[in-house]
Amino acid sequence: MQQFIFLLTSLNGMHKPNFSTQLLKALQQKSTVTILVAMVDFEAVWTVRQYLNQLATKNRWVKDVKLLTLADLFAEEPGLALTAEERHTMDLSDFEQRLFAADQEQIKRYLSKGHMVAELRQVDDDTPMSLRQYQADQLTQVDTYGLDGTVVGIEKIQNEVAQTSYLLNQHGEAVLRFVRHERPIEHVYNLSATSAMLATQFADAKQVASAVTMSKRQLEKAEANTVDKTQIITTTEAYYGVLAYSNYRRFSDIYAFYQAILSRLLTPETRLYVDLTVNAHFSPQMPNQLIFNY
Repeated sequence: MQQFIFLLTSLNGMHKPNFSTQLLKALQQKSTVTILVAMVDFEAVWTVRQYLNQLATKNRWVKDVKLLTLADLFAEEPGLALTAEERHTMDLSDFEQRLFAADQEQIKRYLSKGHMVAELRQVDDDTPMSLRQYQADQLTQVDTYGLDGTVVGIEKIQNEVAQTSYLLNQHGEAVLRFVRHERPIEHVYNLSATSAMLATQFADAKQVASAVTMSKRQLEKAEANTVDKTQIITTTEAYYGVLAYSNYRRFSDIYAFYQAILSRLLTPETRLYVDLTVNAHFSPQMPNQLIFNY
């Protein structure tokens, strides 16, 4: 039986108009449609649920979508018990509590001597979504809950960015660890006036591309006299290393990990959709898989 799998790797991808368009087209095929939420930002799963609920109010077929998370896939995998420092659970009973109403959720903020120490997001009193922990008013940890009210993910935050994240199994053990790294990358730009790229000088942001139409002979002469204006710009790129505690397999990057989990789900009848912006990363990992874009 044919199935459609939409791999969701970012909230930006979900908000693309083509995502919902392709999703609704797939649902019209009366086949199994699965959205695999594979983001390292575990809390974002709740945003995906809210988005699909909104979409379902406009199209009744959306209720037939199967939402599959990393926590679902690894719920029964063996894991590693985290230390008390790694887990860092909080007892909120001794703190002052403030309740705030928000769209589709409620927020409880916990204060100590006027400083916020925690923020609990809930669908209602019985359904927690996430718990944010603070030290000196700085976010340090985010615990994400599953639909059954147990913690499924822990993110350790530094400077507002998750540096180490743990995915938990149904026993509260870590089954996956994601570690954020940065590496330098170089971009080469041709800044000559005859470059096909409308170039910008990075030093003073002055546009140098000429808008004058040149004859072929003039162009050849200009190119012959052009000084090499190639410029190399060095920036940093974030990437994630992944460790599976069940067998201590290491994945060099997140896309190799995605390929491994997709291999569990793909069949010869599967039609796989991925975000166009990450397709270039998937193609080398899955050379024999026909991939559709949204």
